[in-house]
Order: sequence, then C-alpha cells, then structure tokens
Amino acid sequence: MNFYKPSNNNKLTCTLCQHYCNISQGKTGICGVNKNTVDKIECLVYGYPAVINIDPIEKKPLYHVLPKSKTLSIGTVGCNFKCSFCQNHGISQEVKINKEKYYSPQAIVNLALQNDCKSISYTYNEPTIFYPYIRDIAILAKKNGLKNIFVSNGFESTEVINDMQGLIDAANIDLKSFNSEYYKKHLGADLDKLKQNLKLFKKLGIWIEITTLVIPNLNDSNEELRDIANFIVNEISDTTPWHLSAFHPDYKMLDRPRTSIDSLQNAYNIGKNVGLKYVYMGNASLENNSKCTKCDSIFLQRITYKTTIDNRKFGVLCQNCNSKLDGIYNTSRDMSVANSFYSSSCNEIKKQFNHFDNILKDANFNNKPPFSPKAIISPHAGFVYSGFTANAVYSMLEGIKPSTILVIGPSHKHRFKNASVSMFDEYITPCGEISIDKNYASYLKNNYDFIDFIPEVHNEHSTETQAPFIKDKFPKSKIVEIVYGDITYEKLSLIIDEVFEKYSHIFIVISTDLSHFYSKEKANKLDNICLQAINNLDISTWETACEACGRVGVKALLKSAKKYNFNSKVIDYRTSADITNDDSKVVGYTSAIIG
Repeated sequence: MNFYKPSNNNKLTCTLCQHYCNISQGKTGICGVNKNTVDKIECLVYGYPAVINIDPIEKKPLYHVLPKSKTLSIGTVGCNFKCSFCQNHGISQEVKINKEKYYSPQAIVNLALQNDCKSISYTYNEPTIFYPYIRDIAILAKKNGLKNIFVSNGFESTEVINDMQGLIDAANIDLKSFNSEYYKKHLGADLDKLKQNLKLFKKLGIWIEITTLVIPNLNDSNEELRDIANFIVNEISDTTPWHLSAFHPDYKMLDRPRTSIDSLQNAYNIGKNVGLKYVYMGNASLENNSKCTKCDSIFLQRITYKTTIDNRKFGVLCQNCNSKLDGIYNTSRDMSVANSFYSSSCNEIKKQFNHFDNILKDANFNNKPPFSPKAIISPHAGFVYSGFTANAVYSMLEGIKPSTILVIGPSHKHRFKNASVSMFDEYITPCGEISIDKNYASYLKNNYDFIDFIPEVHNEHSTETQAPFIKDKFPKSKIVEIVYGDITYEKLSLIIDEVFEKYSHIFIVISTDLSHFYSKEKANKLDNICLQAINNLDISTWETACEACGRVGVKALLKSAKKYNFNSKVIDYRTSADITNDDSKVVGYTSAIIG
C-alpha cells in the first residue's frame, strides 16, 4: 500500500502524517526520512531501526495491555515534531541513517518470538514516519500471535489511522498540552487535528492510553489539566487511562525544574475529580494501582514497571466481583495449587529440579530413551512426593522439541460428563506463562463432540502439576490441557490416535497417580501389576486389576500405543512412604515413556 499521492510541479504529497508534506524530487518531508525519489516516496529508514530493546510493557507506558509481559521496542531516526524537551532527541532529531545492518520485518518478528515478547512496540521516535516498515512487521506479527503497539505523538494521517484497524492493537498517545497556540508555535502541529485523531483511534477500536508530560509553568495549570481531563472523559471515555509523566530537564529545555510530586498529585486529583477511572503518575517511582470500576478493589498494583499485586481472575476479570476489566488482556489458566503442591517461587522450583537431577546423576541414571518418545505417563501429587518420579521421565525428553504438549488428566474437584479443553490464551506457572496452542485447542473443541470448554474444571491439579516441568524442559513449546470427567477411554484414544497418526509436532503427557491409601505392602502388590501392564501395553489388566485416579487416560494411551505398535517402559516407581516413612496409608506414583 502506498502512502503518497501526486501533487503539482512534479511533487508528491506524503500521506503518512497530518503535515501532508508536498515534497519536491530529491527532497524529504519535515521528518527528514521520507524522500521523493521521482516516482514514489521512499521510507529511507525501512529496515534500519536505530534502537532495538526489550522492555516491560509498563514502560511504554501501557498499564492495561498485557500486564507483566515483555515487548520488543524498535525506533528509527527522524520525527515530525521538534519538541524542545524530547528525551529521545539523539534519534528523533537525527536524520543520518546507520545502514550497517538491515532488519527485515521477519527478523524483527523473530527477535520478538525468540525473546518471549508478547508484542512489538513502535516507539522512541515518532512511529508514523516509518509506518510502511511497521505495516509489514505488523502483518507478520499478527500471524505469529503478537500484538502491535504504537507509542506516538498522535499526528498520524487519517489514511494511516484507518489502515491501522486490525493491525495495531493499542497506542499510547501524547497529549502534550491543551493550548492550540503552543502546539502551533512550539511543535508545528494542530491540536484540533490531534483531538480528532484520538477520537478516530477510539472509534476504530484501537485501545488507547494518553500521556501528558507535566512541565512546570508550561502545561501544569489547574485550568489546562482540567481541560485535558474533561476532553478525555467527554470525547474519548472515562475508562481511558491518563498517564501523568514527571518532566526532567532535557535537550533544549534545561531551564525548568523537575516536576514535583505535589504537582503530579495535584494533576492526579484533577483527573479523578473530573471522573477519570484510571489516572497514573509516572517517572516518579510511585505506586500505581489499577482499581476495579465496579467494586473499587485493586486488581493490579505497580511500583515503577514492576507489578507487585495481580488480583485478576482468568487474566480478564476482577477477582473480587468477577467484573470484566478494561484493557487488552490475555486470558489465563491461573495457578490453583501453587504453594500447596509446588512452590510459587520459580527459584525454589528450579532448586528442586536441580536437586532431583543431582540424585539421578549420583545414581548413574541413563536418561537416553530406549526408543523415540511420543508420550509419557507422569504422576501429579505434590512435588515433595512425586516430583522426583515425574522429573525422571521428563529428563529423558531433552532431545525432543515438540511445538505443542498435550496434557490429559482427570478431574478431582468437579463432576461432569466428557472432557474440557482449556481455551485460555496462556497457562500461568511460577517461572512464567506458557502460550496455549489456541489453534489446536479450537480444533479439538470443534471436531470432537465430547470436548467442550468448561472454565471452572481447569482448576485442576492433575494437569497443573505438569506445567512447571513443561516450562522448564520445553520453554519454547505451547500447551493444550484436557481435563476429563465421566468419559470412556475409547473416546480419549481417538484424540491420541490422531496425534500419533498426523501430528508429529505434538507430544502427549498422561497424568495419573496409582493406588491410594493402602498399606505399603498391599500398594506395592497392586501397583506392580499396573506397572507390568504398562510395560506390556496390557489394557485388559488395567481394566480389571489396576487402581489409579487417571486410569481412563492411561488406558486410552495404551490402546493407541498398541494400535501403532509402540514400545512402553516404566521409568520410576515409588510411594509416599519414601518421603513420610508412614507405611500404613500410602499413594503410589509412577512414570513411563511410550514411543
């Protein structure tokens, strides 16, 4: 798509921003980086970012977009404004382009994916001036599940904003003043056009947050701040976040003092009194809380860029009153048994896994699988009881790199028929989230009449206890979680059959514990029958002589493994008595590999 049109006298009109520069051949517009090259306007910075960083999303600042996530931030040289207080003047007021390294749009997307970023932010200088480059990146980003974010002065052309719909998910827009003369004289811009742009962003469904840099004796009068707040409430929305950013002397504006905390607090009070639901004070190391508009409880608390409290349910609801929260959030399969079945501390979990690995090394454990693994059976008790047994089998999977892990486990808390597949966006673990393979999850839900999505049943430990291992052993893999209730193993085996037959990129984890609450002697006898049946792919014995909370899933796996002539090998077996030294009532745990 071209962002220019013919004009008079061999000139071309650039349609990237509201300046609509008429550019003569061989010349650039106000930004200094879009040049008339006879038959087109060429974006000279295409492929040549001046800055690439990985930032917390809160730094943009965006407080209601994918909280606690990382964003890949890129910027080029050049700008269509000439702000005397610019904190990025080293690139924004520069037009010399470093062309030592070219970054294709795909290379930028790959950088984001490789660094576990959930979005790409076009920032530092004015992104509008390199929108042709952004557009190509954004299309690829969307295909890879990434969000696209603009951090802008808001002076885009109408053509560019309309083109953003469906590509750009969110924007932080500067509203630098509410004085038309100031915009015209000092920025070379039109405040009325900026206000129209803000309303257009809102109309097109692009989430916006507005930032005002509060500059002493320039835009910090009560009247001007009240005018800005009233405009946001009345013309945009009272749920549009307003970021009040503290000024510090920079670039050509070195004669003014820093913004005081009292001044920020005054602006904050004005915004809240006018009716804004979300007002934040930035660049001052202050606590910033997001409160539910329905019950006034804190759902996110931050200090600078770090979230200290997260009280969201499923990532999108107020935990207190279940109201939907304002913003763009990934829905989440939240942790339900952290601090009971396993630690909520990533460091503690990693220490525990290292401890298990050291025991295996001391025992000369051979972690090379005897055949190519396609699935495992893993226990799901607290890590202190069954974590070693689970770790033993996960440690044998080091060489495989599946794109998706399908975890199947029984429901312990909810009685229901058939099975449910998690349709959230991400799966939360103490060491970070795991992306849920929504495409495959949707396929299962739409193509198997016994699969539905019942959110409450995913508050389940049999599947959740696998997630920390998956995050540790397969950091690049996605996850799909199936929790089953009253269902036949033949139905589950249909899914497993299809994976074995068609989807080599999917690896299966079947979750089960063995017998419950017998004496250790009796448990060993019962469990050994089951272990032998696993080794022999013997479904009939599992139907008649085996006790296990996840036996439906095990039988489904054994049925499919037998159909495809796979091998099976038990890797470890123990009971809770190995930890508690109580032989009277024990639970059995095993892990096995199939392939």
